[in-house]
Amino acid sequence: MNFYLLDDPAKPGEFARFSHVGTWSEGAICKGCGELVGGELVEPLQIEWNKGTERIGSFSWCGSTCVVTNEVRRFLEQAKADCTFGRVEVMPPTEKTKRPRVPFPYTGPRLHWLIPTRRLSVNQTRSGVKLVSDCTQCGEKRYNFKRDGLVIDATTPGGTVLFVIDQFGKSGATFITEPLLAGLKAEGFTNLCPRLAGNFGGMIRGHR
Repeated sequence: MNFYLLDDPAKPGEFARFSHVGTWSEGAICKGCGELVGGELVEPLQIEWNKGTERIGSFSWCGSTCVVTNEVRRFLEQAKADCTFGRVEVMPPTEKTKRPRVPFPYTGPRLHWLIPTRRLSVNQTRSGVKLVSDCTQCGEKRYNFKRDGLVIDATTPGGTVLFVIDQFGKSGATFITEPLLAGLKAEGFTNLCPRLAGNFGGMIRGHR
């Protein structure tokens, strides 16, 4: 079975994008590797809308972080997808957001932060995922991030699976199996660009 990366279509002006601000837990710089350790996104996910259209898609993006509408949340809950939903707080625009067209106070659809809860590991050799650093002081292992050519050896999980990949650390990059992707497409959800990312053990079939 193939799996796909849920990705931002990145088409300027089609749907509103956001920046997340002030929502990181406190971390510390490791003296061994010089990297930030411990900092992560926390609720509420405070967002500012960026310059552009006022249209809100079913999915909205800031890098790999995404928020979804009530309709998407209901669908994923009914599909028993492996995720939870965090609170989203829309903040007033600042100079950083360069005059967004989404009105404030925000009166658009209710939004939820999509947080995957299942983690799966790729076969590093077959996937071309390599260890970049392994700090003996903080214990953090870091790998190169890849969007495609990934292989997971584990037996194909149940149909509607949503997950993140262990080797990609704190990345919020979200992957889904084919049945769940088919369901999302059937619902006609907007502002979503699924990309073929890999497969569970076997040969990758053609993109649907």
